[in-house]
Amino acid sequence: MSTLHLIGLAGTAGAGKDSAADLLAKAFGMQNLSSGDALRAITRYVYRLQPNFNPVRDQLYEVGNHIRTQVNPAALVQLCILQAQVLNIDRAIISGLRSMGEAQAVRDAGGIIVCIDAEAHIRYNRMFARGRDAETDKTLEEFLEQDERENRGISDLGPGRGIKAITDSADVVIMNNGTIEELQLELNNKIAPLLQ
Repeated sequence: MSTLHLIGLAGTAGAGKDSAADLLAKAFGMQNLSSGDALRAITRYVYRLQPNFNPVRDQLYEVGNHIRTQVNPAALVQLCILQAQVLNIDRAIISGLRSMGEAQAVRDAGGIIVCIDAEAHIRYNRMFARGRDAETDKTLEEFLEQDERENRGISDLGPGRGIKAITDSADVVIMNNGTIEELQLELNNKIAPLLQ
């Protein structure tokens, strides 16, 4: 595991984490090991959902917090690190970090933490446009209320341990309010020097 080049990617809902992970993977020859994919699979199991069903944010939040508070604060990230080991992946992005325990697991594996953010109204519009889940049924006010709860976090050692805490301790924070080309430029400029 000491040869693993690892980026832990966190960010607010709709900030562009998936886009950033795709761009990083292409630019630096990395594979994206999504903790969100692992959480979605576990959530489908818990709720007995169909294999192709995308769980809603409330379901993911409930299952994710149970895993982080009752099982292990870093369990989802540790599953991704295990995946890298089993599949002999030496350059990976673990996207979807939600707690300080997960960020610490990435650091313990020799990785860096990158956070993606964007203004709330931009994030809401992106989530509405992608129509991936039930977010299209929420008003902006409902989105902001849930967003605040997730960003504050309740996992690990109590309140204040969520995405906001990860962002405050990140090696790199990128605001993604613009185009995909602007995001690519920011990622290249800020990440490349850290992967040498």
